[in-house]
Amino acid sequence: MIRLISVLVVVFSNLFTYGQPEKIPLEQFVGYYDVGVKPNSPFFKSRWYLREGKLYTIYDSDQDRLFEPYENGVFKSHIVFDENDLPAVKDDTTYYLVLNFQADKLQSFKVIRPRSEWPTDLYGYRNEKLSRLALDTEFELTEYHKTGHFTIRYSLQDNNLVGHIGKSLESRYNGLLKDFKMDTLPVTRINIYPDLGTYHNAVLTPGAPSWQMGRVWDKNDIRMLSPATAKEITGEEMDLNELVLHEFVHSLHLNLIKDGTRVPGWFWEGLALYKGCCQWTESPFELDYIKKKKYPALSKIEKDRTSQMKYDLGFYILEFIDKKYGWDKILELIQSNGDIKLSLGLTARQFEKELYQYLQVEYAK
Repeated sequence: MIRLISVLVVVFSNLFTYGQPEKIPLEQFVGYYDVGVKPNSPFFKSRWYLREGKLYTIYDSDQDRLFEPYENGVFKSHIVFDENDLPAVKDDTTYYLVLNFQADKLQSFKVIRPRSEWPTDLYGYRNEKLSRLALDTEFELTEYHKTGHFTIRYSLQDNNLVGHIGKSLESRYNGLLKDFKMDTLPVTRINIYPDLGTYHNAVLTPGAPSWQMGRVWDKNDIRMLSPATAKEITGEEMDLNELVLHEFVHSLHLNLIKDGTRVPGWFWEGLALYKGCCQWTESPFELDYIKKKKYPALSKIEKDRTSQMKYDLGFYILEFIDKKYGWDKILELIQSNGDIKLSLGLTARQFEKELYQYLQVEYAK
């Protein structure tokens, strides 16, 4: 019995230091995680990876953030293995983290967020199939270009393009801010990734369709694929100036609405197509369903599982509103989040009737 007790003492003294397990190597945190605001109901992803020996985490539409879990060799006070070890009354400025390790890997976690900022917590679960992709996607972005209002990070293969991109954006910058009635805007960051896999990984959508080549990541952060690579994939000449301009209009839009606003797809893409780039087709009557007069309702455009209709028709919808009701009404629609009734005084059906009459007059041959 004495020998058994001695063995247990040795084992537990190795496992615990002042009530906490030995320092866990940062490699055991590395992985891809499916994340949601309800337990076992994930709807976006998070990537935890190492950069120069330090641990970083990234969540959807957020910056890559340095995560330092230890202080003096043990977990910081807001990081625990058992939620019961957290204070009963939590500091409303602190993010608390509950970790679940199994088989030398972080398997799941819970982030308890300040209620003054967030009404919900986050629940993350390791996605073993994707964890091989838990890498630093910024590794190849070794080059840097700065203009008055933009900073661009890119790889060497795009060295000959970024100067043109910066000049093109700057040439439209003041006019766009004036159109959207904005006085100032923080510097916009643009990352251009060398290959499709790295780009999709950078925006937490590994395995996404190849046509997804650019995204406004947050209010002042644009991420996109190299135009050289895009040309190889599509077999077409890609105008990066137009693609970046499209995403920059998305950025302006985000700066004019509240965080977390879910914008109707026809309005979100329509505005960036109309004010940025570009007309998806030369005429809506190139679309088979328009040619056959099978005009989709706004609700059908919104529910389209392929997401194609919002690109097909978004430009024409915004063009119609601008020409019939004026640009100020589009600015009102930004504030009402695409509420046709509130901004234009029309029911959805009335709006759709006017829209398709306009297309007939302007584009039908």
